[in-house]
Amino acid sequence: MSSSPDGSAIDAAATATDEPPVPPGSDGYEPPVRAGYRAGTPFRYSALTLTLLSVVVAPVGLAVFAWLATTTSGAETAFPFLVFEETAEGFTLSVDGTEFGTVFVVSLVGTVVLHELVHGLAFRALGFRVSFGVAPRLGAFYTAIFEQFQTRRQLAVAVAAPLAVLTPLGVALLLVPGPHVPFVWFGLVLNTGGAVGDLFVLWRLRGLPPGTLFYDVDAYTSYIYEPE
Repeated sequence: MSSSPDGSAIDAAATATDEPPVPPGSDGYEPPVRAGYRAGTPFRYSALTLTLLSVVVAPVGLAVFAWLATTTSGAETAFPFLVFEETAEGFTLSVDGTEFGTVFVVSLVGTVVLHELVHGLAFRALGFRVSFGVAPRLGAFYTAIFEQFQTRRQLAVAVAAPLAVLTPLGVALLLVPGPHVPFVWFGLVLNTGGAVGDLFVLWRLRGLPPGTLFYDVDAYTSYIYEPE
């Protein structure tokens, strides 16, 4: 059980019934009832908004972090997968596929693990039971606290944690030249681009009234509870 900032319990007690619960996503499913709150309304991501965020965030992150890595460590260290060769006609620039693949895979795996781990640690610090998994229909990994009510502030802290923690840590590592640099700056780009869903949630939170609660049923189903 967790508690909201005002001390009120926010467990997931639903209306008692002798009938087996209807699975989420099935006809007839009803979200739990919360005393003092309106009926839960579905929370949905906007594909258009997420796409627009990705188009803006990813290139900006790429430019900023690649520039920082180049400035502090030099182009050869920051981009070990780029092969520059002088020729009689000028020069050629190519990509070492093996080197690039290594940087990409290691950065991707490391970023996903750290991103979800930070989400999970933030939720655990707030007193929730945490679940990790994969949502095939979304093509993403997730960290969730199923069947537990959470306040607007708690959700904001948890979703913002990877950007707030991993970004300054990664930038600090970029200030120290070494073979880790390409993995770090590429990981920062992936972490920033992968946080568009978190940024969307934060954007939605700003328009909701104080006291609003959130309830995740599964990886695809969430509800918003506004106070009466």
